[in-house]
Amino acid sequence: MAYAAVIQVRIDPDSDREHRHSILNDFVIPEARALPGFEKGMWMNDGSGTGTCIVVFDTEDHAMAAIVPLTPAGGPPVIGSEVQEVEVQV
Repeated sequence: MAYAAVIQVRIDPDSDREHRHSILNDFVIPEARALPGFEKGMWMNDGSGTGTCIVVFDTEDHAMAAIVPLTPAGGPPVIGSEVQEVEVQV
């Protein structure tokens, strides 16, 4: 069974979309892909100041170990983070 690291961060709703995407594409996503057990990830923005990432891993241990590297010092302020079991994927 797969497990997901679910992380919410505070982002500036007025920040430049292209800049956010370049940070994700150049740094965050390659680092996430390099983590043990990485399967897939999604980065979302509600448009009002909250960003959510869901990164799926092959085991609960890998998902739990990913929380720290996915929330580095100097990154956006973390609202919350948790690991959840993936029950269904389509």
